[in-house]
Amino acid sequence: MFWADEVALELKKRKLPLEWVDDMKTPSGKIHVGALRGVVIHDLAYKSLKDAGVKAKYTYIFDNHDPMDSLPIYLPKEKFEKYMGVPLYKIPSPEIGFANYAEFYAKDFIDVFTKIGCTPEILWSTDLYLNGKMNDSIKEILDKADKIRKIYEEMYKKELPKNWYPFQPYCPNCTKVSTTSVTSWDGEKVHMVCAVDKVNWTKGCGFEGDISPFSDKNGIVGKLPWKVEWAVKWKVVGITVEGAGKDHMSKGGSHDLADEICKKIINYPTPYPLGYEFFLIGGKKMSSSKGLGSSAAEMLDILPPELLRFLMVKTKLNRAIDFDPNKDTIPNLFDEYQKAADAYFDKRNEDLARIFELSQISYKIQKPPKIRFSALTQWVQMPNMDGEIKKEDLGEWAKYARVWVDKFAPEDEKFVIQEELPKEAHDLSKEQKEVLRKIAQEVNKKWDGEEFQTRIYELGKELGLNGKQTFAAIYLSLIGKDHGPKAAWLILSLDKEFIKKRFNEV
Repeated sequence: MFWADEVALELKKRKLPLEWVDDMKTPSGKIHVGALRGVVIHDLAYKSLKDAGVKAKYTYIFDNHDPMDSLPIYLPKEKFEKYMGVPLYKIPSPEIGFANYAEFYAKDFIDVFTKIGCTPEILWSTDLYLNGKMNDSIKEILDKADKIRKIYEEMYKKELPKNWYPFQPYCPNCTKVSTTSVTSWDGEKVHMVCAVDKVNWTKGCGFEGDISPFSDKNGIVGKLPWKVEWAVKWKVVGITVEGAGKDHMSKGGSHDLADEICKKIINYPTPYPLGYEFFLIGGKKMSSSKGLGSSAAEMLDILPPELLRFLMVKTKLNRAIDFDPNKDTIPNLFDEYQKAADAYFDKRNEDLARIFELSQISYKIQKPPKIRFSALTQWVQMPNMDGEIKKEDLGEWAKYARVWVDKFAPEDEKFVIQEELPKEAHDLSKEQKEVLRKIAQEVNKKWDGEEFQTRIYELGKELGLNGKQTFAAIYLSLIGKDHGPKAAWLILSLDKEFIKKRFNEV
């Protein structure tokens, strides 16, 4: 049984009135494809719950109130460095048409995961604060700061100052949050300091004073540290299912601390955890703020939406995805998708069929093209194949085949019809030259590809040539290489007069 269906059946036993599935992300820059894996995993859990007859909801929270703590390399330093330490929603958008920096990158990510069939309800952390929903929990957290301090100390084996409090004010003077600390709490107000040298990548302003920690519709005055806030948001929103990547879910990681906050501080059951491995690009982990790896949006430039989703769906949670477009990863992925489609439509291999079903980006399940991607990458390099591509309904996939050829294909997979007779053709044997002459005599007949391929082989055999020798003669004459796409299709894709002229020239 597919893993998400197993999870759904397990959760069904809880008999909760609503299973609330959620995922979260800080839009600190171009959101990488690794974060997309979390969106899909939670989407699979949500859809499997619904298929199991469980009432379910799926939300996605953007932590747009977090500070900019690292400047993406693709943004101009002179324009954005001054916002280091400032909450993302208070930073201007890199492009016009968006309310702020956080919205710009969040909406770019929303566009991607919507295209691959994920449609969670979008929530913003700022709204949870502005609506006052966090205030009761903020008071509880501050009131129990000594207990939270002890949780940190026991988990990380490091003593915290007695005046450490789990709250980060927004400085009312310079608006920064990375530079602030709370040193006392009297039940109504916190005493805060915006330290000039708290961090080495931005400067505080030195402000010191008492403020209320409770936000309202007039503005946000501060936030909880994210590991504590993670647990509080579970309770405030009502989340019952949420996981994260293995860096957060490993022993002693962020999830363990949030779990302790749930159990010992806020009395809320920790949501069912969906832990998963990383998405790697060529063996490397990615970072949104540092600009490392492919962004989610860039992935849709090289893969159709259903193939990008399929890549996520087919890989088990406890296995890393290592996507390397410079290898044969992409052609193999298309082949696997077609096999999964066969399993679904032929009603065999139940797990593979379910993977195909859950990889669809709409409720209408469609058969993919039958032509292999490796063949299509050859077709897009042949002249006059547009009609054949259209006949086989390959227009959409052909776009990605061209991208693969242009950007990722090894040199031996590429070919160009040479305008002049390649010098390599001069060394052909007498028999190879003769078979070209005979082929030239056949091109005016009406052929389909398979019949012509067989005929070419027979012509060579009659002259004592094996298949490799026959087809090498064709390739060397047309593209200057001794190998290439299926020879019959290559010849039929070209102008007949050109073929006769070229082969007779040899």
